[in-house]
Amino acid sequence: MTRIRVADELDKLKDFQRETVDHVFRRMYLDEVPTTRFLVADEVGLGKTMVARGVIARAVAHLKSRVERVDIIYVCSNAAIAAQNIQRLNVLGDQEVAFATRLTLLPARVHELAKNRVNFVSFTPAVALDVKSRGGTKEERVILHSLLSAGGQRGSTSTALANLLQASAGKEGWKQSLDNAPSTLDATLTNAFLKALKADRALTERLDAALDRFAYYRAEVEGGQRAAVRRDRRAPSLARPNLHRRARAGSRDPR
Repeated sequence: MTRIRVADELDKLKDFQRETVDHVFRRMYLDEVPTTRFLVADEVGLGKTMVARGVIARAVAHLKSRVERVDIIYVCSNAAIAAQNIQRLNVLGDQEVAFATRLTLLPARVHELAKNRVNFVSFTPAVALDVKSRGGTKEERVILHSLLSAGGQRGSTSTALANLLQASAGKEGWKQSLDNAPSTLDATLTNAFLKALKADRALTERLDAALDRFAYYRAEVEGGQRAAVRRDRRAPSLARPNLHRRARAGSRDPR
């Protein structure tokens, strides 16, 4: 870990900013009954980012001999401000990692954090949860495929799970993405995800119904005739009522 010159960082602050840093640090790390959270509220332009940098400098110096890794999480309203301020908060310069990612990608990315003693990670609404995209990104669906496969979800060993999560991706491109899926996912996050899924019986039943529906590319139609059906180009919401219907029994020809 790069040595932090705490005194140099504090010398950059105005008196009222330094007093704030000292008070926050004492309440969070030195008091007999420390607090686990602290809100600094002030007018725009009075240096809350600089106060945060001072607190980070003192905290990292204090923790470096006590913990294996320090993660500083910066939550911001948009990516442009995040990119600017994450560098301002990085008291180690370019020595440690600073990046932004989607929360849903952490199972495949958290190993990057393990390489460093100190990490600066920023999240914004756009990278945390894209509410405009019902099917998420292709990279997210690849990780979800790996998580469900690791848990032995019923139907996940067949083509059903791949069909369900393909969404708008092309068939060959989707297959290639699955072939190139991350080889290792974080075990802690994987186990926590599977435990939560198992505990949610209603969600598990909806997932099973969706896997039944997407088990084949062709479906039996009225009158005993068979016809090709266009795959739903959207990843279906597991909350849709029609996903509770079990797939029609009978022979089917997979494409």
